[in-house]
Amino acid sequence: MFHISDLRQFLSCPRILWLNQSGDKQTFNPFIQMIHSMNQDLIIKTKAKDYFIGKQGMSMEDSLDALSKYEWCFNLRFEVHGLRIKVAGLHRVEDGFELYFNTMSVLSRVEDASYFSNHYWVLKQIRIPVVKIFSMYFNKEYVRHGELSVEDCYVLTSDFIKPSGHVQGDILSIVSKRSRDLEPNLTEMNRVSKLESYPITLEECPNPIKCEKFGICFKGLDLGENSIYHFSNPMKKEWLKQGITKIQDIPLDNLVLSKAQYAQIMASRMEGRFVDQRALSYWIDSVRQTIMSFIDFEWDTYGIPPFDQMRPFDVVPFQYSIHYIQDGLVHHKEFLGQGDCREEFIMSLLEHIPSEGPILAYNAFGAEAIRLKQLAFQFPQYEDDLLKLINRFVDLAQVFIDGLVYDERMKGAYSLKRIIEAIHPELSYENLAISHGMDAVYHYRNLVDDEEQDEVKAALLSYCRMDTLAMVKVFQWLESLI
Repeated sequence: MFHISDLRQFLSCPRILWLNQSGDKQTFNPFIQMIHSMNQDLIIKTKAKDYFIGKQGMSMEDSLDALSKYEWCFNLRFEVHGLRIKVAGLHRVEDGFELYFNTMSVLSRVEDASYFSNHYWVLKQIRIPVVKIFSMYFNKEYVRHGELSVEDCYVLTSDFIKPSGHVQGDILSIVSKRSRDLEPNLTEMNRVSKLESYPITLEECPNPIKCEKFGICFKGLDLGENSIYHFSNPMKKEWLKQGITKIQDIPLDNLVLSKAQYAQIMASRMEGRFVDQRALSYWIDSVRQTIMSFIDFEWDTYGIPPFDQMRPFDVVPFQYSIHYIQDGLVHHKEFLGQGDCREEFIMSLLEHIPSEGPILAYNAFGAEAIRLKQLAFQFPQYEDDLLKLINRFVDLAQVFIDGLVYDERMKGAYSLKRIIEAIHPELSYENLAISHGMDAVYHYRNLVDDEEQDEVKAALLSYCRMDTLAMVKVFQWLESLI
């Protein structure tokens, strides 16, 4: 039996499906936390009266039986050619059924048409006529005050909507046109899943280096730091056909490059490191002051806003780490909260962050600045102070994005984790009990005020502390390059 997620894996790379089918099933931890299921809100939003709610493990026969007896059915299960789907909602009308989807978005997006069409195909095979398709998505303008208002929190539409707000087209019309016969794919999926082994070469890999399974598929393979596989470009496979395997051999004629890609190629031709001395010196001089702060937040993202003044997909920052340099000495402050700790987070941050000097963060304006703007909206009494912090922000990642520096030990990656492990291998995140941001979020979700959780709290603090320490070390390394 396959699910829609298996189909997506297969279409991305058949070997990923094989790995997941032949190995131990991994626990799925969602990026977005939901305080309850959207399914129960769909029932409220549609104002359904005579309805049936399906359960996990129910047979298709039971689903069809419920469909014949009730006007509204939610969470029914259907299966065709080994593909099992769960349908959020079906409403019996005069000439067929209205099909309902829950969408984890603030827009009814045409990008979901492929996902919708897979369900549409299954229903069509078992002769359930779909005459209308609705999508329920989050209202980005909704702000929670007191009890959750399901009516205001969601929007229900039968159209796909452009980001501009204009209608892109009727969902059913677009989905029916994109629907394709899945039986050949399912037959091949069944064959692949039964293979005893699935050898693959780098040339056959559809997404080398970027795929999370790369280390499993090519375990023990040492590509070297200057391999073309570390260079992101659609011409990569064509270059490989020409026998080009090293970055320094990439032909530059008519090649459009980003600043970071240019730095990567130059590093490959300059003994492994490229430094724009003039630009880097100017940047450091513009940033360096007597007091310098380095900051990192951890947060949990909620689809349904759980607390007052929150919108859909707002976050609860639950942790920060600050390293700051003053008079040549490095100091550290940190915070770890539980539950609705937003105001406590703000008060602690304002107390501990130095009142002057730049505040460096990695991807500052795509992460920490957004968090502070949300908090400023939710707690207007702190708005001025929080916005003043944002005005002091400096994005440490910009040095690498703008191609001021590239070291081939980065292997084509620009994350803080990859950079610190390249220049200071002894500071590897892999030495930590919690070594990934989402791992920190999952542990936070299960955190309780209990002595048995002391080890988890210590691990969370160590992870966030490593981020700001890494920034200090990266900045000091940049200083050493000029």
